[in-house]
Amino acid sequence: MNRISILLASAAFATVASSAMAADAIIYEPSPAPVYAVYDWSGFYLGAHGGYVSTRGDFGATDDTFNGGLLGVHAGYNFQNGPWVFGVEADIARTWNEDDILGLGFADFGTDWQWSARGRIGYAIDRTLIYGTAGIAGTNADIDPVVGPGKLDDSMVGWTLGAGVEHAFTDNWLVRAEYRYSDYGEFKPLGVATGIDVTEHTFRVGVSYKF
Repeated sequence: MNRISILLASAAFATVASSAMAADAIIYEPSPAPVYAVYDWSGFYLGAHGGYVSTRGDFGATDDTFNGGLLGVHAGYNFQNGPWVFGVEADIARTWNEDDILGLGFADFGTDWQWSARGRIGYAIDRTLIYGTAGIAGTNADIDPVVGPGKLDDSMVGWTLGAGVEHAFTDNWLVRAEYRYSDYGEFKPLGVATGIDVTEHTFRVGVSYKF
């Protein structure tokens, strides 16, 4: 093989090698798709809430409502299975709703405290939880006559039922809005001949920290 043939063969080999390297250079491996972690509602949480309370007293022949504010704390635990969230929760709140009965000026009626221990079941849409709740509830009510005996109070235990929505705006901080209806039974302290049936509507907003 003469020198010209060798040069032509070398040039041809270099051209083929360059083409192969260029072909290799434009092949890219696709990046893996990002993994999106669905929020997990499981765990303990502790929080505070405030809101509005409307208490209804049924005095037999007539009834009256006593409205005011509330402020309290709550704690609970959630367990998530798929989109379903199951939990237990307890709360206690101070209420300010004492007012004049029927506007007649002879006595005030209202509640001082309320508490509950409830189960919760909800459906999670990632960071938003829609839930229902039910359980036992109690309150301490009092009647304060203008004349006659001093303030009379009674602790009652009944049931409560409600629903709410909760949202996790970070992995640990949660906000909520909730409505509950409670039936505490009959208020009948010593010295009161006729009992007063006590029911309550509450609207709450709150914030919780999930551990």
